[in-house]
Amino acid sequence: MLARSDTPISDVLPLFAQQGIPVTFLVPTPTGYGKSIMDAIGDVRLFLKEAGLHNYDLQGQGQENKVIITAYFVYSDRYEKTYASLYRPQTKQGDPRIWFANLKKYCKPDNLLAITVYRNELYVINLSDLALRNALTDPNTAPYNLMMSIISDANSISNELLEKLRVIHQMGFVPTVKSGDTGVGMTLENLLGLPPNCNRNPDYKGIELKSSRMSDRTPMPNRVNLYTQVPDWSISRYNAMGILKRFGYIKDGRLQLYCTVSNKPNPQGLYFEVNSDEDLLENIASTNIGREDVAKWSLLKLRTELAKKHNETFWIKAATTFENGIEYFRYDKVIHTKTPNVYLFGHLVESGIITMDYTLSQKNERVRDHGYIFKLHPRNIDLLFPHPIEYIL
Repeated sequence: MLARSDTPISDVLPLFAQQGIPVTFLVPTPTGYGKSIMDAIGDVRLFLKEAGLHNYDLQGQGQENKVIITAYFVYSDRYEKTYASLYRPQTKQGDPRIWFANLKKYCKPDNLLAITVYRNELYVINLSDLALRNALTDPNTAPYNLMMSIISDANSISNELLEKLRVIHQMGFVPTVKSGDTGVGMTLENLLGLPPNCNRNPDYKGIELKSSRMSDRTPMPNRVNLYTQVPDWSISRYNAMGILKRFGYIKDGRLQLYCTVSNKPNPQGLYFEVNSDEDLLENIASTNIGREDVAKWSLLKLRTELAKKHNETFWIKAATTFENGIEYFRYDKVIHTKTPNVYLFGHLVESGIITMDYTLSQKNERVRDHGYIFKLHPRNIDLLFPHPIEYIL
């Protein structure tokens, strides 16, 4: 759908990304425009869910289950009130739909529409309207005031979280709720009153939390996890078991592969290359029989997931100590980032700044997979995230 747009998203995304304003996009097709109906594509569904406005997954089919939300069409000099209808029809497996009243008066087919949320109401911005695009950066206009209001509301959430972290810091060293690597993050989530996060969505009201340890000997922690993303097996030479059998090693009586892949061959000969022509990240192996393809990722998918996961993130550093064999944490620092420069992802992999860890092992003839973890060293955060802000708690 978005490929039909008469305005490239890359031309307008900085209007929102540089300010950290959450936004999603729709492009009405000629057919959808004629009916004022559009498919609620995956990004739109996730956006509405994370904004707390609507969850299509929980919605029944049919008109009796449709949900109406107040919405506004944004013009260069004003807003016009309308409403959005969110529903799943009885036909076509109940594919999610979104419909705006009077859509035909506001835009044309193939226009690029940005959807954002302010105080639980939707705002539709026609980015194919040049006058409206210019108004978004003009302090004397209604669209600019809308942008500033959204930013102010977004800051209120981060300020709320920051104050909670300062209270937690004042508690001093607190015992871990779980031993092992995940203890530092799970202990913080417990102190914040958050349930364990088993999905890929941000942890605190749209803000991702990333906790890591530091100590007097190593004031900067090791690489931090960005996110995990499985390869595209449909275009990869090997699957998970194939990778493990081809490049794994025996340790503690089992076959396993725990290693880091970067821009240079590791001890297993594994390294990354960026295929710009096909927009792919390729894991290559340099072996005694020559060059060998291993696995591939879509760079578009990697960029998309990065933007979703880290639209806004608190990177939290904790001092550690041990008493009677129990680890204790004191949460001391925060680096606050917004809106990663996703188009730099491939370049940062090529430079060895972003790496990926295999975490594979074999158990009972099956692969245990703890994720394909893309990582970044904290000293390089500003290369991926513009204008990071550090707070000493």
